[in-house]
Amino acid sequence: MNEIDNIKSRQMLSAISPNLINDEIYSGTELDDLMLSLETNGQLESIVLNRDNTILSGHRRYFSMLQLNWTECDVRYIDVESDVVALIEFNRHRIKSVNDILNESRFLEKEFKRQIGRGRTATKQRQGKKMETIIEVSKKLGLSTTQLKKIKSINNYEPSLISKIDKGDYSVNQAYQIVRQKYIKKTTTDDKQIFSRRLSKLLKEHSPSNDEINQVLRRTFPYSVSNIEDGEDLRDELIHNLNTLKKLDEREIVSYRKFKEIEASNYNQKVVDDLETQLWSPTDITNKELTIEEIKNITPVIEVCEGEEFEILRTMIHSMEWVRSPGRLITLSVRNENDRKLLGVLTIASDMLMVENRDNYIGWTEKERLRSLRHLAVVSSCVATQPLGFNFLGGKLLASLSTSSVIRDMWKSKYGDTLIGLTTTSLFGQFSMYNSTRVWKSLGETKGTQLLKADSQHYNYWRDWLKENFAEEYEVAISKSSPKQNVLSLIYRYLGIDKKKYMTETRKGLYFADIYENGRDFLNDEISEDDLVVNSKYDENILDWWQTKAIKRYSKLHDEGRLDNNSLWYNNLDDNKIKSWFSARGI
Repeated sequence: MNEIDNIKSRQMLSAISPNLINDEIYSGTELDDLMLSLETNGQLESIVLNRDNTILSGHRRYFSMLQLNWTECDVRYIDVESDVVALIEFNRHRIKSVNDILNESRFLEKEFKRQIGRGRTATKQRQGKKMETIIEVSKKLGLSTTQLKKIKSINNYEPSLISKIDKGDYSVNQAYQIVRQKYIKKTTTDDKQIFSRRLSKLLKEHSPSNDEINQVLRRTFPYSVSNIEDGEDLRDELIHNLNTLKKLDEREIVSYRKFKEIEASNYNQKVVDDLETQLWSPTDITNKELTIEEIKNITPVIEVCEGEEFEILRTMIHSMEWVRSPGRLITLSVRNENDRKLLGVLTIASDMLMVENRDNYIGWTEKERLRSLRHLAVVSSCVATQPLGFNFLGGKLLASLSTSSVIRDMWKSKYGDTLIGLTTTSLFGQFSMYNSTRVWKSLGETKGTQLLKADSQHYNYWRDWLKENFAEEYEVAISKSSPKQNVLSLIYRYLGIDKKKYMTETRKGLYFADIYENGRDFLNDEISEDDLVVNSKYDENILDWWQTKAIKRYSKLHDEGRLDNNSLWYNNLDDNKIKSWFSARGI
């Protein structure tokens, strides 16, 4: 590496970008001590950048400065052949976990393969010498080749031991001996003979065809990925991503997925900017009389909204990532009739196949559920624009509108089925905008565990692999309740990933809209559709009810000085602030 400029220079923090590779290699650490040092002593060491103003050394300093609201810092520039190699070189004296070392080795292996050519032996001529990847990697890491091989063996055979090494429960050698006794020792000549005899006995007992043998191999890791170039590396990347997500709590995962969604979005910027100007906002939120009058003049209009316009709206105003539901789906925008400003979006989709609290409330049998489920739907998205949501209870307006006759008529027209009821869940726990509405009844909480879903790039790759290689199992998985969880379960199984390590507990508030007074009788096949009687509260004026509550809410916030006039449009996410926020939490 060569220095471009040996003299310190100043650079604006806003012009500097963190190196994404750094977050993938190294575990986050607390910044409190470093922030205190910066406040007390100032910046003692420059941040090292490449030609693109991307950090090669000094990520913790950079994120600490952001949290201290500094605007500029000392930097120096370095010309390097590889960011990966440079990052690891600069961290040579860092105190590292064994997991950090594994990440370093994985990235270095990829880099060396890129430099010297691909292949499992990874042995090529370079600068006139034979070069073996594992030897070069161990040199860069300052480890013996034997030590690195031990660490990789531990991770391959029993990865749970890695965290125990980092906690101090075992040394690398102790963990390796455990792995060696359980797995590696079995490769002795005697053990090979035992394996051969046992396998021969099984083959004689069952006489499987070659196809049957191959089927077993195809479903057993590592044979399952043997036909994929770098299949084991791709599996490792998936596991690494899952381990990263495990560090997040439920709310942090929602924020992380939203950040990744915006980062990957590729919408027409002109359309994005135009839609942002259409968000409803009071003329002067501090003018109480004028704002109350504007609330009284709101007349919501529900319209079908499809294509890129809906995709942008749903992505930019909702804190949860947008994942299009399979099956039936109506996508809607809600606008103010007078000025055509946007009040929010709604999506109505096929209801969940099995939900214990809902099914107990309806009281139907499995046969009745399968017959009548087409008469239910789920409000899968319900979000008001800001500042309507916070200051004026816009969420309650949208939640109530989702049960309106306009939407029920749209559903009937599109799918031919009368909507008897609607289901929905809160984003977190039972604190929800659906509470204290006249049209939604709380059915308690849904509780359970589910498999952690990796980032879309990883999930989509392995889902497509599953679909291509195990088509029958895939079709069965997506035809049952919780199709995505079923697909994840198959991916985990065929990649030899321990599902217990990546189970997360979920708790959400469950709500049901009982549109007909005798709707449950119909769902239980006790009356005909002609006998249905609409519950009177669904015919009452939702708007009058909401406006009264909205004015009360706004007046209280106004008098207490707690109004928030900021709009929410995720296209304006500050990448640096988001990365700083996660880094400060050790992510």
